Amino acid sequence: MDKTSAIPGTPVQAPALEVRGISKSFREKRRELPVLNDISLSVTPGEFVSIVGPSGSGKSTLFHLIGGLTEPDQGQILLQGRDITGQKGHISYVPQQPALFPWRTIEDNVILGMEVAGVPVKEARAEAREWLLRAGLGGFETVYPHKLSGGMQQRASFLRGLLSRQEVMCLDEPFSALDALTRSDMQHWLLNIWEENKRSVLFITHNIEEALLLSDTVYLFSSRPATVLHKFQIPFPRPRREEIAEDPAFLTLKRELTQYMREEQHKMLEGSR
Repeated sequence: MDKTSAIPGTPVQAPALEVRGISKSFREKRRELPVLNDISLSVTPGEFVSIVGPSGSGKSTLFHLIGGLTEPDQGQILLQGRDITGQKGHISYVPQQPALFPWRTIEDNVILGMEVAGVPVKEARAEAREWLLRAGLGGFETVYPHKLSGGMQQRASFLRGLLSRQEVMCLDEPFSALDALTRSDMQHWLLNIWEENKRSVLFITHNIEEALLLSDTVYLFSSRPATVLHKFQIPFPRPRREEIAEDPAFLTLKRELTQYMREEQHKMLEGSR
C-alpha cells in the first residue's frame, strides 16, 4: 500500500538520491542472513525523508550501502542520476553518536567537511562561525568536544554535515542517545535549521512522532528481511511547530504507524525464537 498523493500541476522533480531495488544478505554461522529485500525509495531535492521500522530491520545497513561502506547484492544507488553504488564520499553522514574528533576544537570539527572539499580555510572558518552562532554555539568555537553537553556535541556534528558540500545528508538516529527533553529541543532546533537550508535529508528514527514532525515523506520498513511496507506522504504544512503533535490528524497518523510498527516488531520477535 502506497499512501502518497500528487498535487495536480505540480512538476515532478528528479531525485537527489534514489535507491533502486537494493537487496543485501550477510553470512552468519554458515548460512545466508537476508537483511534487505528489493528496497526502493527516493529523496527529491530539498525533501526531508524518514525511515522507520523495527529494531534490526536493516535501516543502518541501508545507510552503509548508500555511503559506499559495503556493496549490495543487487540494485543501484543513484545520486542526482549518477550511479554511486559502492562509492564513498558522496553523501554527508551524521551518526547516532556525535563522533567529533577530541583533538580538534568545535570550530575545527565543523569545518572538516569543507576542508576535504577544498574550501579555503578563511572562508570555511567564517561560514562555520556564522552557523555556530545560529546554532547556539557562539563562544564555543575554541572549546574541545568533551567540554560540551551531548546535545551541543550533536549540534556541532550536524553542522559539520550541513556545511559539507554534499547535496544529501543521511542522519542515523542522531538524537537516540539524548534524554527526552534534550531530544525534543534538538528536534525543533533541527526543524528550524533545516527550514532555513532545505538540504535533502534521509533520516532514520524509531520515534514515530519525531518522523511525523520532521518529515515530508515517511517510509515504513517491514521486519527482516526489510521491504518497503508503506510510504506515507505527510500532509502537514510547513513551517512545523510543536503544537502540530496535538492535531487530531497527526494523532490518527501516529496511531496508524504505531500499529504497523508493533505488528512488524512482533514478527521480528517471533522470527528470532
